[in-house]
Amino acid sequence: MQLKVKKHELRLLLQCIPILTFATLASLGSLLPSVVQFSAAVILAGQVVFIFGTKGIKKNIGLLWIPLMIFFYVRNNPNIKFYSLTYIQVLLLFVCCILFSALGGFNDRCWMIKMVSSWRYLYFIYIAFTIYMFLDSSAINFVCSLFPDAASTILNQYHNAGIPGLTKHYSTNGMLLAVGTMIFGSYALTEKRRSDYLLFLISVAALLLSGKRAHTVFGLTALYLCYFAYNSNAKKSRLVKCIGVLLGALTVFAVASYCVPALATVVFRFIDTAETGDMSVGRVDVWLKAFSMFGKHSLVGIGWGQYVNQGGWFWNIHNIYIQLLVETGIIGFIIYCGWFLFHLVRTWSTYSKMRVNPQDYMNKDYCLMNFSLAMQIFFLLYGFTGNPLYDREMFVPYFIACAISVNYANNDDGSELE
Repeated sequence: MQLKVKKHELRLLLQCIPILTFATLASLGSLLPSVVQFSAAVILAGQVVFIFGTKGIKKNIGLLWIPLMIFFYVRNNPNIKFYSLTYIQVLLLFVCCILFSALGGFNDRCWMIKMVSSWRYLYFIYIAFTIYMFLDSSAINFVCSLFPDAASTILNQYHNAGIPGLTKHYSTNGMLLAVGTMIFGSYALTEKRRSDYLLFLISVAALLLSGKRAHTVFGLTALYLCYFAYNSNAKKSRLVKCIGVLLGALTVFAVASYCVPALATVVFRFIDTAETGDMSVGRVDVWLKAFSMFGKHSLVGIGWGQYVNQGGWFWNIHNIYIQLLVETGIIGFIIYCGWFLFHLVRTWSTYSKMRVNPQDYMNKDYCLMNFSLAMQIFFLLYGFTGNPLYDREMFVPYFIACAISVNYANNDDGSELE
């Protein structure tokens, strides 16, 4: 029997591989030579150039942001070092993400469907391993052997009710689990298959077990708001439905956490933090230090990445809005936040209109738009306490989500582009 690969399927695969790599490889990327990741970035850049050269550009308001966002990203950025493959790769990745999101992806919904569908399998690896690590403590030894340089951090987090999964840090694992949960949640909501419901529940369980508060609360809040938008075609009853879903979810959580107390780790961590008297876990002090740097360069900021470079801190500010204000100034802050809000509002509006006219769309269309909306909401909420704009595990799926939204907003006739 001869295995035949269709040319169209091969093209879709080549389009997906670079983004699949950057969005889901996470800490495992450190096990690969830098030239491999650099090659993936070059392939992605080549795809963007190909679109510019052969398919043209469909005019849309998102194009206005491209030069401005890229300018503030490269301006005075200490991380742009052309002698380093790693730094060049990050530059190519971020710029390409902005470009193809503003262009509506590759003007190809088949690619988007393949992309999100492929993500399910990769994110499920992290979901399954998180649950396995909870069930079998010996799994932590395997992870420590993968990342010996981070072994002490991994062990410390694991012994303090944080599950790092197949990553060096449980925050990284939380990002991957949250994105995976939103994908499985989108399939469960729109496809309504038993297998999708089961996978969604498994992903939620893994997210709860991870111990990450922001990822869990913001991720589930994003899906809940998407459920409200999904019911735009039933405005008289959607409020009742949403209340019913909330009460049902809380009941299931109460019963499940009674049977498996570890599922309530997030709640216990909130209680422990409240008892310390500092719910920000030291973030307020970091934010105040950041504002002291803002006053000197308030208009255009100190430069992307300069907070860590000048301040001598290893971590970012854990608030993308404050960091944008400090590093890109008032002008850059308005540009980036303008992008965030514009795409969020348009995505909500487009999704709601699609649900009001369900005869023009299929479940796969709703699934893509539901993920797009959920990812954007999660990204913006998490931005208040985390660094999603600076972590590729977050900004890659975020810009993909924007690309999906742009594609549907620019081609709102329900036709499938190929």
